[in-house]
Amino acid sequence: MKLSEQQVFTTQLVTLLDAGVSLVPALKMIRDPQRTHAPKKHWLNPLIDGLHQGQSFSVCLRNSQEGFDAFYCGLVEIGEHSGQLSQMLLKISQDLKKTEAIKSQLKKAMTYPLCVLLLSIFLLVGMLIWVIPSFEQVFAGFNAQLPPLTAFLLDLSRWVRQYFYLGILCIASFITLLLVCWSRLIRFQKAVDQLFLRIPLAGMLLHHALMARWNMTIYILQTSGTPLLQAIRISARCSDHWFLHDTSTQIYRQLLQGQSLHTAASMSDQHQLLFKHETLQLLAVGEESGSLVQMMLYLANFHERRLTEQLDVLMEMIEPLMVVIMGLMVGGMVIALYLPLFKLGEMA
Repeated sequence: MKLSEQQVFTTQLVTLLDAGVSLVPALKMIRDPQRTHAPKKHWLNPLIDGLHQGQSFSVCLRNSQEGFDAFYCGLVEIGEHSGQLSQMLLKISQDLKKTEAIKSQLKKAMTYPLCVLLLSIFLLVGMLIWVIPSFEQVFAGFNAQLPPLTAFLLDLSRWVRQYFYLGILCIASFITLLLVCWSRLIRFQKAVDQLFLRIPLAGMLLHHALMARWNMTIYILQTSGTPLLQAIRISARCSDHWFLHDTSTQIYRQLLQGQSLHTAASMSDQHQLLFKHETLQLLAVGEESGSLVQMMLYLANFHERRLTEQLDVLMEMIEPLMVVIMGLMVGGMVIALYLPLFKLGEMA
């Protein structure tokens, strides 16, 4: 199930529970809003059957095949034990909404430059294959040495035409190899996740997104009555980024040994890919002042705000940058093709 679908489901369930509808009838109303017979295979059927068999809602969610993570199931379990299921589901819905907004911003920021980049590559390859050869026949009649830029463009065109299909095969094989390694090798996934954190621009955006999610997760769990150790453990289990998962696991182990949170974070992330110096200082201040939970909320809002600001700046920069790149590419090719004509005119 997509994140947006989980958010819609959770919001619907919260609305029905707040209206006084009990859990099983609420799930049936969500499954069958028109009061007609529900489809035989509906993803809510196993949850309803599990509740009829005496299982808790959190256990039913964990057994579901719809991808409810440990954070979601953990909060539901806390809500069941405390009698505040509706309040916990509301917090989950708010968190899912923020997470979906962040992912939507990231997707929007990356879609435009990728589309422009692919279009530029197709345009370049098309000109090298179909346009440049016609100019090569014209230049063959010149009894003069071609300018270096024009000669390079003609050589590049011949090379692309000669190795085009081999290049396509190599690119497809390389992408297939990457996908196979990603699906089968956890070590490869961890290396890629850590590599992206080290890339200047992408790493900065990813850092803010991960830290906003991590701090908000800890804040929600702490305000729900979850001890810090358990909150760190749940945050590790529900993380979809390997480096953050491993770092959270190391923090959990350091806390078990009696270390403070900021010390554990510093020891677990020695290269400060996630926990920067300023973040560690704020965590230390929060621990010393007894306001760690409020500091978590501040850090979550800070990273979310910084991510939004940097995405806005990136969107404003990308469009003119892409225009300049395409202009230089096309303009360079035009200049290279017409330089021999200019030279011939000067000789005449």
